[in-house]
Amino acid sequence: MFDITLFAGKSGMQNVYAPLPFVAHLVFCALATLLYAVLFNRRGKKHYLVLMIAIDLTLMTQFWTDELVIFAVGFAEVVMLIIAGVLAYKSSKEDKELAEKRKQEARIRRMEREQRMQSEKLFVKQEYIDKNFGKGIVDHAFDEDDDE
Repeated sequence: MFDITLFAGKSGMQNVYAPLPFVAHLVFCALATLLYAVLFNRRGKKHYLVLMIAIDLTLMTQFWTDELVIFAVGFAEVVMLIIAGVLAYKSSKEDKELAEKRKQEARIRRMEREQRMQSEKLFVKQEYIDKNFGKGIVDHAFDEDDDE
């Protein structure tokens, strides 16, 4: 059941089901919650929330020492870790697909830019020829004349 003596300042025996002493466990859970909340806020990945809940769920072992509760917490931890793994795998797969799509779009933009530059170079060359050599000379250079 609920063990209120853990809040007392006595240095009694530690709960055998709890992974750490109460204060260290509480600090660890608070830091993990803060870390995963920041990661979720920055990256928006759902598996960070699942991991945060799984870590915070271990605090139940500090208060309830009933075997049924301990087994339920253990089962919930395993399920949450599996869910977090599946979500992380799906997320990384989506990230790879998105990166490939961006890479392909960048390749298409680069090709379009190169084609545009090529056409601009050809246009500039044609203008240079027209300006310096006159259109009539270039256009009629190989025409047959009746002057011969």
